[in-house]
Amino acid sequence: MSNDAVVLKSNKYGLTLQLDGTIPFEELVRKVCEKFAASSDFFGETSMILETIGREISAEEGLVLIQAIELNSKIKVILLNENNELKDTKMLGQIDRFYKDDIFENAKIIRGSVIKEDILESDSSLVILGDVKSKASVKAKGNIIIFGSLEGSAYAGYPDNTGCYIVANELNSKNIQIGTVTGEINVQKKWSMRVHRKENEPMGITVWNKELLAEPLSSGLLKRIK
Repeated sequence: MSNDAVVLKSNKYGLTLQLDGTIPFEELVRKVCEKFAASSDFFGETSMILETIGREISAEEGLVLIQAIELNSKIKVILLNENNELKDTKMLGQIDRFYKDDIFENAKIIRGSVIKEDILESDSSLVILGDVKSKASVKAKGNIIIFGSLEGSAYAGYPDNTGCYIVANELNSKNIQIGTVTGEINVQKKWSMRVHRKENEPMGITVWNKELLAEPLSSGLLKRIK
């Protein structure tokens, strides 16, 4: 590794931070502040996805790093992708889909979980970097993407756009609506055995033949949406 505690590298999604895994976290944060303050003019005003490698960081530490970057530059961090191989594979697959839909310009990004009896609404799409807890409710005129578990209620395509979709890393809710369509969620039969066999595979929910249909993202369901 470089002698620098923080090394910046570009990648296809945004920026990679190679972090020293040996120094105290407080010192690392100071180094991040210094690095981005010095590079502020170079990056200018932009939004990007941030990846960290070289050091395991907790969710709380990730938020601290985001704040350090945003306070010392004009960068808006949209997503933080940690150095975890399984998580990376899931997240980057979804990120490719985000770029294709061009929703970064319109989506409301929630850095964390929607908890208790919170009600969250968006005039565009929603990207939630956490869970939607059992008593929480989320509603969007566009799509809803949840990187954690969907346990509460979700309403995409409000009020009548049935061409939207909902994606959740774990689907544990029956209170789901897309446009004017609600009711029981049908898991595509040809994928049902795979769903039971393969855990932690994100699920996509769409309207198909006027019903809610759920399939693993790997089935290509979302690619068939026009």
